[in-house]
Amino acid sequence: MKNLIIKSTLLLLITAAFFSCKKEDQDEPATEQTTTHDLGNGIVETVQRGPNGVNVVFSNWIQKTQPDWMIWDAGYKFTTDMITPSLTDAVKDKGIVLVYFNLSNYVAQLPNQSIGEHLVLDYHIETGKIIARYVYGGGSVYGNDFLTVKLRYVLIPNSAFGNTGTGKMSKPVDYSNYDEVCEYYGIPK
Repeated sequence: MKNLIIKSTLLLLITAAFFSCKKEDQDEPATEQTTTHDLGNGIVETVQRGPNGVNVVFSNWIQKTQPDWMIWDAGYKFTTDMITPSLTDAVKDKGIVLVYFNLSNYVAQLPNQSIGEHLVLDYHIETGKIIARYVYGGGSVYGNDFLTVKLRYVLIPNSAFGNTGTGKMSKPVDYSNYDEVCEYYGIPK
């Protein structure tokens, strides 16, 4: 009997020592992952999974020159398309679609009229496509290069921003500030 008590006590001590030395499981944030897709026509799209597990999609800077723009209406109204299968109905209807332009190293969000008093650059979205629109109202601005611009889009699903409990989405960042958006979502400039 004494032998059984000693063996039981020894087994209990070994078991206690084993479980007390075992490291606790810690939740570690998911690592950031990126996948790049060449969509053709000068568009390279990156799907980036951030540490919070949310996928944010962004394009490279897409160089648009005068031949890329088609006349949309009589006069000086032009359009150019950016085809992206990542612009789904869910992103279009409940997420955020941001488009930025770069003209002579001046970067701003669309829509924008600050590129000249006679110019308006904006966009329209459809499932699978972003249509940039350039309206030129006359006057001399930037000579023949007024249709040479770089465009970049960022697609953010609604799961990337929280709900404040009031049914309204909270903005984690000022979307009109390109640098803030890049920093917040980890997008290379």
